[in-house]
Amino acid sequence: MVTSTPEAGTAQAQSAMPGLALVVAGIGIIIGTVGSELTEWLAIGLLVGVLGIAYGVPGVHRYQAPADGALGKWSAMLASVGASVLALLGIVFLAWEALGDPPEEGPAWADVAWPVGFFALVIGVILFAIGVIRAKVLPRLSGVLMLLGLVSAVAIDMATGAFFEDDGSTTEWGFFIGLPVFAIGLAWAGYAVWKGSDFRSQGTQATAASA
Repeated sequence: MVTSTPEAGTAQAQSAMPGLALVVAGIGIIIGTVGSELTEWLAIGLLVGVLGIAYGVPGVHRYQAPADGALGKWSAMLASVGASVLALLGIVFLAWEALGDPPEEGPAWADVAWPVGFFALVIGVILFAIGVIRAKVLPRLSGVLMLLGLVSAVAIDMATGAFFEDDGSTTEWGFFIGLPVFAIGLAWAGYAVWKGSDFRSQGTQATAASA
């Protein structure tokens, strides 16, 4: 029997909002990925996604620490910083679009910030997914989906050349297939945190019952 303590209850309450943020992020990414083909304004779902990751991943790391080890600490930092940079860029360009006077080419600082933010986010989320799998606090399959979805999204589009194009002449199959898979895993992990799930406790109970 697992006894709930006031400290555990407080930790769970503090992690509920970051968990919910990842649920919203996952939904936003799916909407942004699929909806961007219908109208470019639905791509704002991707902005919602990176904002949710920036806020949610550090909170989820705290929820499963120290079981996720050093990977969890570094993943939280990298994913949050990378997502924050991309969110800032997204907000700036949305503002330009809203004002009706977007620049033909992005400013030099944006050309530097974009790859820094992107690769920090990708590396951070990959480490985060591995941490989820290793920690066994959240559903391990959620980490597997995040890992496979994100890696396949980047790898496929790099292999086809779509990742390096600006004109969109090559279909971004990795974007359309891998990102939704990643988003499902992200939302699943967030939901587990939001509901206060801890699969370590369940595993301990199952072992004790079988003994």
